[in-house]
Amino acid sequence: MILQALTSYYEALAARGKIARPGWAPAKISYALEIDENGRLMDIHSLMVPNEKGKKMLPRIMNMPTAVKRTVGVLPNFLWDNSAYLLGIDGKGSPQKAKQRFDAAKELHLRLLADAADPAGKAISAFFSGWDCGAAAENTIVAGVLDDLNGGANLTFMFDGGLAEDNPEIARVWQEHYDGGQEDKLEPMRCIVSGEKTRPMNIHPAIKGVRGAQSSGAALVSFNAKAFESYDREQNYNAPVGKYAAFAYTSALNYLLSDSKHTKYIGDAAVVYWAKDG
Repeated sequence: MILQALTSYYEALAARGKIARPGWAPAKISYALEIDENGRLMDIHSLMVPNEKGKKMLPRIMNMPTAVKRTVGVLPNFLWDNSAYLLGIDGKGSPQKAKQRFDAAKELHLRLLADAADPAGKAISAFFSGWDCGAAAENTIVAGVLDDLNGGANLTFMFDGGLAEDNPEIARVWQEHYDGGQEDKLEPMRCIVSGEKTRPMNIHPAIKGVRGAQSSGAALVSFNAKAFESYDREQNYNAPVGKYAAFAYTSALNYLLSDSKHTKYIGDAAVVYWAKDG
């Protein structure tokens, strides 16, 4: 079964330290918002790195809190996202929609960091509380990279010389949130990958890098219409997969698709291949 094989491959990669732990995944990050203890924006630093030939600057691949799966809804990522979610600007002429996205990110960060005692967590909360979306585009610091930001570049936070995702207290807050999650409200079901009784994920993480798929990512397991459902089970409850297995198989497949040494295209089909022991 392909999901079991991919989960086993994830575990082989994890044992070798080659892949992110549950709740975390590689993300393309272009800039860091440097903030002070009061949440004021002090600078925007480029995190981009040259490509293999050194002729083009590309976003840095960083292990970040795992991305939400967005279609048309407003769903923010924790600690990182595009400029609409972190600054309230998107260059698409829709300031109200951009503010809506910023407000969603603000609510998420203020809720998760409400009890954070670490100065970095308090600084991020202060940033969201004090940032003025209406004046963001005119901010002299933002203006220097506005074209890139309007093009969809992802950002994260920097405080006291360190990146937010490297902060142990903030990482702990995220891990507790991820390990809990909405699935705890669901009735346990038998996971089709592990065989264990666990709470299934209704929407699995996105598969990135598939040609012809939506920019938000593709789905390997998906029940997106009533005609595919049975026994009143909605979405992926028709093929219950636990949170760990869903994270593991999607992480392994994304790892393979991101590496040309493990992926080949035959016509319109992507073929991935790997050694069982990683």
